[in-house]
Amino acid sequence: MVAALQTPALRHRQIAVAMAGRYQQQDRADAGDTMTERAESADTDLGNSTEPHDFGIVAEHGDSFEFLIDGSAGAHCRLVSVVQTERGPRRTELAEISGTTWRKLSARAVRELAQDMNADELEGKKAPSLKTGTNRLSPLVGRELALLLWALQEDGAPDQLEAILHGWRELAREERWWLYAKAAAHGQQTGTGWRRALFHALSESTESRASPPAEKKSPKRASSPRSSASSRLKATPPPPAAALPQNPSRPAARKRKTAVTATIHK
Repeated sequence: MVAALQTPALRHRQIAVAMAGRYQQQDRADAGDTMTERAESADTDLGNSTEPHDFGIVAEHGDSFEFLIDGSAGAHCRLVSVVQTERGPRRTELAEISGTTWRKLSARAVRELAQDMNADELEGKKAPSLKTGTNRLSPLVGRELALLLWALQEDGAPDQLEAILHGWRELAREERWWLYAKAAAHGQQTGTGWRRALFHALSESTESRASPPAEKKSPKRASSPRSSASSRLKATPPPPAAALPQNPSRPAARKRKTAVTATIHK
């Protein structure tokens, strides 16, 4: 009889515990929804909900680069490589420079990148631009920008900003891609190897880069009829400019190959 009296009480207690657990789960779910809403509102307030800006045409699910420009004072700009893998995108930070340095060179660097892009890399007729926030770049454009940022990271770069930019702009796109492959190889890092050599090559003055090596002076020889004739030919003034054949101008798209690669190989 005692067992018969305890059974209903035990059953009611189990029902009460089950109901309490159900209400607790509901309360936790409600609290989680509230926290999610707060997080979403915080992201909106911080501007994190804005979509990345594409610099030209960038594949939606392919490899790319992300250039993060922070407009606040004392902030830095970072270039990140995004490689698609089976486990999702893998991001690797490649370079970081101060926002002050980027603002000094940004207009000319962006113009250089845009004018070298092909028609199939552009979206419409409007020139691409970089904006404050996250900018997505194609692999080809990202490699060119990485080359410039690597040189700007080196010691002594703040004093050579104009020279570095000038040397980088004189490189053809194919040369930038080739140098990127060398400077991005395994073991390369700031201050050593190809990246340090890249800084020295780009920061050289235009005169030292273009000047030919000094020729050795040969000893003077006794004058002869042949030598005197050659001296007279050298002394003969050249024909008028109109009589000289005009060299055909090369296409504007091709740039004069510089001695940057040769400097690095030394």
